[in-house]
Amino acid sequence: MANPTIPEDAPIRQIKDWPSFLEQVRRRPGMWLGTTSIAGLHLLLQGFSLAEFVYDIPAEKMLAGFPSEEFEKWADSRFNPRRLSINSFGMAGRLADSEEGAFTLWFEWYDQFRREQGST
Repeated sequence: MANPTIPEDAPIRQIKDWPSFLEQVRRRPGMWLGTTSIAGLHLLLQGFSLAEFVYDIPAEKMLAGFPSEEFEKWADSRFNPRRLSINSFGMAGRLADSEEGAFTLWFEWYDQFRREQGST
């Protein structure tokens, strides 16, 4: 049952899956992260995954629609030529000149991956 105290047009009501959630974060990083930060984005996404595990959320209730493991392999093959032991967030952080730049770069990769997967 939906929480009646949350307005119908609230951004959180637009979240149906990972792509819609990531779009909300991209549009309003200050609301979700406090600041535009790759580290904040990484921690937020890890927190969701941890919460789903800790609270034993059934698979059909979990956010879906973004194959994160496939994305990590894709990003690694394109942007990690030295094969460093880091994920896409770490790679974006190393390649960009700031937390905000890394946030933007990660979302550029995300968009490119989705286009290549045919899920724009």
